[in-house]
Amino acid sequence: MGGLRAWLLSFSPVTLTSAFSSVTLGAALAWYATGRLDWGTYLLTLGGLLAAQAGVNLVHDYDDYATGVDSIYRSSGFSHRLHPILDLGLSPSSVRAAGYALLAAALAAAVALAAIVGLPVLILGAIGLFLGAAYSEPPLRLHYRGLGEVVAALAMGPLVVWGSYGVQVGSLGRLYPLLVGVPNGAFVFLILLGSGALEVEASRAVGKLTMVLLLGMGGTRRAALAAVAVMYAALAASALLGYLPILSLAALALVPWTLRLLGPILSGSEEEVRRRWRELRALWAGPFSVRLVMLAILIASMAASRLLGLP
Repeated sequence: MGGLRAWLLSFSPVTLTSAFSSVTLGAALAWYATGRLDWGTYLLTLGGLLAAQAGVNLVHDYDDYATGVDSIYRSSGFSHRLHPILDLGLSPSSVRAAGYALLAAALAAAVALAAIVGLPVLILGAIGLFLGAAYSEPPLRLHYRGLGEVVAALAMGPLVVWGSYGVQVGSLGRLYPLLVGVPNGAFVFLILLGSGALEVEASRAVGKLTMVLLLGMGGTRRAALAAVAVMYAALAASALLGYLPILSLAALALVPWTLRLLGPILSGSEEEVRRRWRELRALWAGPFSVRLVMLAILIASMAASRLLGLP
């Protein structure tokens, strides 16, 4: 499979809803607080974050191919998304180069936003891009040292929501968007736990220390439950503290859906994960869908509160 379609698929489009959700939540939160929304700034922020996430995806796929973890994973018969090298036939060097080109485009967007808002936005963007590259690239290789899941959760959740809010209001001085962004970060953490559970044997074979291998399946079960608790506790706290409307508490109805998607991980058994691997793969659609439903609920609650005077 070649050409433009192969490259578009290589970006792992379904994962890009992470950037979309966090950027959109931050912009909506700014509108809720001030009544203003600059669509040009929103689109520039969204474009930069989509490029950043797609770039990180490509660099990560290159590194997992180079270390052999993806080849071993595929030989096990498991699969959860198309791989740009193994499935789409793109050359390893071009995948890595494209990844860094997208990261450079994201940095250019951060520079443009800094010209509008100020230097702190550029610093925040540069830190995010550094962490994105360090996620799988040497010498740090955070995802190979049991740190990648937490770093990705913080970067793609609270920090992106905070940054997206900040470029709309012209300042990063307000910190409460970090709390509002915690649920998005928790979703990222859960998704990476799911992929780590599927790849546990391949990761073990090449010495890739994911969070799942670091904690074991019992610890992973507890980490997943803790992430769900933190996710919805942060949502409730945001509403009770007045950062979100009380109506946003309707999103708590999504708890059972979230727990159902985590079934194979919550079993606490590698054998059960292997047996139910197709079910676990629903994490790549499930939490994204849950996250988008949650985003819709939060935006609807902010609109109802601001335009209709509802709580």
